[in-house]
Amino acid sequence: MIKVPGFLGSAVSSGVKKKGKKDLALIYSENPAKAAAVFTTNIVKAPPVLLGMDRIKGGFCQAVLINSGVANAFTGKAGLGDSISTSKDAAKELGIDENLVIPSSTGVIGGRLPLDKMKKALPKLVKNLKNDGFLDVAEGIMTTDAFPKYASKTINIGGKKGTICVIGKGAGMIAPNMATMLAYILTDINIGKRALNKALKNSVNNSFNKIIVDGDTSTNDTVLMLANGKLGNTAIKESGAEYKKFESAVTEVATEVAEMIVKDGEGATKVAKIIVKGAKTQKDAEKIARVLGTSSLVKTAFFGEDPNWGRIVAAAGRAGVDFDPDKLDLFFDDQKILSNSKEVMNEAKAKSVLKKPKFEITLNIKSGKASSFVIASDLTFDYIKINSHYRT
Repeated sequence: MIKVPGFLGSAVSSGVKKKGKKDLALIYSENPAKAAAVFTTNIVKAPPVLLGMDRIKGGFCQAVLINSGVANAFTGKAGLGDSISTSKDAAKELGIDENLVIPSSTGVIGGRLPLDKMKKALPKLVKNLKNDGFLDVAEGIMTTDAFPKYASKTINIGGKKGTICVIGKGAGMIAPNMATMLAYILTDINIGKRALNKALKNSVNNSFNKIIVDGDTSTNDTVLMLANGKLGNTAIKESGAEYKKFESAVTEVATEVAEMIVKDGEGATKVAKIIVKGAKTQKDAEKIARVLGTSSLVKTAFFGEDPNWGRIVAAAGRAGVDFDPDKLDLFFDDQKILSNSKEVMNEAKAKSVLKKPKFEITLNIKSGKASSFVIASDLTFDYIKINSHYRT
């Protein structure tokens, strides 16, 4: 059971999803919370993203209204009007300023929001708000997700115990280009606005921006962080021990949820942490890691538990990074596969690594001292089944 002091959550069925599944969720702070957010880098941004980008400029948020089943994306001015309308209805029901409501939508692109159904469900949604309602929220925002995703952690700040909670959703359209899913980070810890923005950006770059399922970036991606200050600690500033502790904790919990998203990657059976070492710059290391994490040939080899290292070095070579192809070291967990680009693999032991549900692939290109990583799923038959029938 997850509780964050000063925050309430709920979710109900508005009738968009079949069989009475929850499809409308609400996160509410008892007081306006300091807010920071990052949104999709996709040029095609859904109306709820555009509205959220505008409202986050005010620096505060008190409620997040999330619907699943309909993305309200590529719906133009009418879709923007729908997001404004539902936010206004939610604000009225809660008795707060509509500018303190940020909407999110997830589901099929191209459909308009079911305004009548959502409006009809809002009174029950608000009535059901409770301090342990975040599992309901996690369930209410699911689309192709196989399970709800959430995690929390407590840390000592100023002699008091503060809570950090992350609720997320995502299984497909996942690539490290902002956030590539929906995620909400809630905390009762008091933190300055600049420090909040810095912590969010850094934690996202080291968690959600490191995951890959299929290389696609959604139109609706949002990571929103709310800090209501209920803990009553002196506001954390942009540097110092308490800031480092806070950012580290946020990154840890966000990474936990990010890894859940990869594990749930629409048919995924493997979670691979792909580490690239020995690059001239971190950017170079990240380029190679991303190419490896999105390569269909590499990902299908993971699925087939086939230690086909040739696919890995070939993919690395097309990443646009200069390195000496005769000096590569490659490991599957602690099993050395290549030494200075010569095979030293024990195939049986290499296969045993790939049979595990979670493993590491480490490529050292020996060009410098920089490194980076991604966390990627394999590519399976079920991914094709799920996405070829997504609308049907």
